[in-house]
Amino acid sequence: MPRFAAPVIGALAVGLIAVGAVTPASAAKPPPKPVESTPKNVIYIIVDGFGAAQVELGRRMNGGTLNLTDTVPWTTRATIDSSSLEGVTDSAAGATALASGVETLNGWVGTVPTAAGGVAPVETVLERAEDAGKATGLISDSYITDATPAAFAAHVSDRGENSEIAGQMAAQAIEFIFGGGLRQGSVDPLLNDPDVTYVTNTSGMQSYADSGQDGPVYGLFGSWNMSYNLDRDDEGVTAKEPTLPQMTTAALKVLDDDPNGFFLMVEAGLVDWAGHARDGASLGSEMIEADAAITTAYNWAKTRSDTLVVVTGDHETGGLKLSSRTDIAALRGQTATTEFMWGKISAGADIATTVKRYTGVTLSKSEVSTVSACGEHGISDVLAARWKLTWNNTCSGEGDHTGVPVPLYAWGPKSKDFAGTFYDNERVGQNLLSYMN
Repeated sequence: MPRFAAPVIGALAVGLIAVGAVTPASAAKPPPKPVESTPKNVIYIIVDGFGAAQVELGRRMNGGTLNLTDTVPWTTRATIDSSSLEGVTDSAAGATALASGVETLNGWVGTVPTAAGGVAPVETVLERAEDAGKATGLISDSYITDATPAAFAAHVSDRGENSEIAGQMAAQAIEFIFGGGLRQGSVDPLLNDPDVTYVTNTSGMQSYADSGQDGPVYGLFGSWNMSYNLDRDDEGVTAKEPTLPQMTTAALKVLDDDPNGFFLMVEAGLVDWAGHARDGASLGSEMIEADAAITTAYNWAKTRSDTLVVVTGDHETGGLKLSSRTDIAALRGQTATTEFMWGKISAGADIATTVKRYTGVTLSKSEVSTVSACGEHGISDVLAARWKLTWNNTCSGEGDHTGVPVPLYAWGPKSKDFAGTFYDNERVGQNLLSYMN
């Protein structure tokens, strides 16, 4: 039995059968074509903070091409609306729509408001996959109890309830959980389970995946999010923290032994974090990383006929705009995030020296004053002006979520179900739920 009643998503339709003359056999219609089988496996990649401009920035910084846009032969390319019940969504409501096929309030994870003013849990595609006997996996390069992974495995009306989210996630019997957040006390419910194998670095993860074991295996890294690509060398985490494509490869090796198939959600969460930071170079680097994970998933699936790959986002972050004047060469030349640079400056490093070291930019006196007054976002403002990027905030403000439509790509069995010029994000979750029966 399903653990949740299916949500009501529209008016009930009543069909009437018309009775008439019998059709002669010679005039009978041909039998319908066989219905396409449902996928045995689903790989669901959510690029947090994902809009058309983010894709284009990644393309330009990657030499004018991404596998996402230029190589993978997607069956369907669509556009979806990311709105929540409150209009512009946050990641919690956006991910809940993508995981459960329902709209909800911002900040709510795996729950919806009731008519009586209460809170009701809704079934997620991961939970239905578990009920169907499939193996399941969650990956994020953000912290693992963040809104997107939480929406697949927890039910709370406050996305900040990280300890509760971790406890509910631990109770789900998920075979593969990898992400950030290790040094948060709130992830303690995910630790010290005698039935779980824990890995602490990239080589440990790869050894486990190559061993042929089928989980459960967990890997938690970092303090909050995992390290940005631009900072991995400077932070000394190259051997300690696996990359998003490495985690995706390992998950597929662990999950693919299940005879009933699997459901895997992979979140490229640092695209969103870079958008909030209004850090164009970091955002482009994270889009390239997300593209590598998408390529990993497609290359695994393309040799089979039973795996659906869906790529989309929960919302756009930052209101990013590019132009023909955007200095891509300068963006490629930045070697650390604005967060990393500001960390150095906050610890006493000189503003002008630090920014020049990691960007090659010699700041003017007024630009130094901007950084001094606005902190990390002052670096973002200076670089955006220099490199001709536009964001929807300035000075001390983060890049905000927007209502910009979100791209969707699908390949594999049932991928045509996602076709459409513009439709609500709930439909994505509804489709995926229907494949797990």
